[in-house]
Amino acid sequence: LLAARELGESGINIDMNVYDISNGSFGATKNELESSDIIIGPVAAADINRLYAVAPEIKALISPLDPKAEQLIDRYCTMVHAPAPRMSQYEDIAQWIKEDLMPGDRVIVISEKEVRKGDEGRILRAAIDSAHIAYTPFSYSILEGRKIQEPLEAKMTAEGTNRVVIASESEAFVNDVVRNLNLTIHNKFNVVLYAPAKIRTFETIEIENFHNTNLHASLTYYIDYSNADVKSFIKKYRTLFKTEPTQFAFQGYDVAHYFINLCNKYGKRWPEKLEESEKAMLQSTFKCIKQGTGGYVNTGVRRIIYDKNWSVKLLTEAN
Repeated sequence: LLAARELGESGINIDMNVYDISNGSFGATKNELESSDIIIGPVAAADINRLYAVAPEIKALISPLDPKAEQLIDRYCTMVHAPAPRMSQYEDIAQWIKEDLMPGDRVIVISEKEVRKGDEGRILRAAIDSAHIAYTPFSYSILEGRKIQEPLEAKMTAEGTNRVVIASESEAFVNDVVRNLNLTIHNKFNVVLYAPAKIRTFETIEIENFHNTNLHASLTYYIDYSNADVKSFIKKYRTLFKTEPTQFAFQGYDVAHYFINLCNKYGKRWPEKLEESEKAMLQSTFKCIKQGTGGYVNTGVRRIIYDKNWSVKLLTEAN
């Protein structure tokens, strides 16, 4: 609503209908749905399926939040999946390492022994393999954690930078690796840790260790609270709604502002301009890619670095 208000004040004519679908009804007729330029939502994949069953000729449907809805992209050519999938983070990590790699550096991929089938660590390693990055593998079990510092250091270089990837999403294992990396740093090894967003949700890892390991994280969402546009949004949101904006408020603003503005700029054929309309919003970056004969997936991610001076730096958007 705040995005629509701002766009309206800028001269864009917007006719918006908002429906509560919690009772199982979409609240609109087939004709109303199919004549809309943009439909934002529903959130759940099951509801998106139901909506297309009611109105198969929808012009454009934006899936705003649910990562699981990405599985529907191949089925619906007018669907746009707004949250960047986890694979985009993994591919960006590999690309980031390639950009940073200097002569004398060493890439080390640390994994857990006896990983479970379908473990995300395997997918992360596959992304690094696809980027044709030469790396040194190192694996151990969590029970060996107190004994691996010496063999880990034997894999490292004392001359260049050790660019480390932890190919696991087990909080206990990641925490143990980060602890051991901090010990190697104490022994004067230069370490840079690369990781996807999930590592920042692990409550058992002390923030100090992210800064010590110079964590480079690829994220789907990140809000830079020092940004002037972010400050302006927060002020307006507080004034209108008498509360603090959540991550969902930022996502609602980003999605509505970006797609309504595109529709206004290019008219009914705006989806054809998606791939050339990359844009950084308040917490998301939109970089949409057509998926074969299906719809579009946003692959935009953000890069942040935990500096050793205790600051967190948002880099220029990933290429």
